[in-house]
Amino acid sequence: MESGYYKHVTETIRKKEMNLRHKTFILIGIIGILIGITGMANAAPASDTITATATIQTATITLTPVDDLNFGTIIHAGPATILVEATAATDNGPQVDSGDAIITTGTGQRGQFDVSSPVDATVDVSYAIDDGAGNSDQIVSGVNTMVLTAASIGANSTGGTNPTTLALTASQTTPIYVGGLLQVGAGQAEGTYTGTITVTVDYP
Repeated sequence: MESGYYKHVTETIRKKEMNLRHKTFILIGIIGILIGITGMANAAPASDTITATATIQTATITLTPVDDLNFGTIIHAGPATILVEATAATDNGPQVDSGDAIITTGTGQRGQFDVSSPVDATVDVSYAIDDGAGNSDQIVSGVNTMVLTAASIGANSTGGTNPTTLALTASQTTPIYVGGLLQVGAGQAEGTYTGTITVTVDYP
């Protein structure tokens, strides 16, 4: 009986030891997990940088007068209108649009400005006609005047008439041609008539 009793006690102790080892392993595992979580909580955050860059450039439009608008020498026997086209493929000079008049051969030309920008841009274009004394849409010789109406501009030799905007390519020159329609009166006094056409080009 003593042998069976000791065997029972030994078996009981062994089971308790195994149970204890099992609990010990579980406890060690839990401690390891807690240590890992604590390590993650205490880990330094990752960070890095990029660079912010902005380049400022002064964009100045250059507008250069090249040719004056010239209706030439007009010989007339009555009222007439003289046309200079801005957008013809080539400069045809002044032409008799209506009435009884002759333009001396080889005289007259359309006007021209050259415009450029240091950057690609679409710019606003406008123009005004003045006789030099604040009177719009006419040219003057002393006290005598002639009406200059329907003045037109063309962005290039085949461009549309009177563009309000113009696309410019960086550092390239774009011509702006200037034309108009001149009204000669029936008893128009002799003289050389002059006025000013102002073209303005600006960034929107």
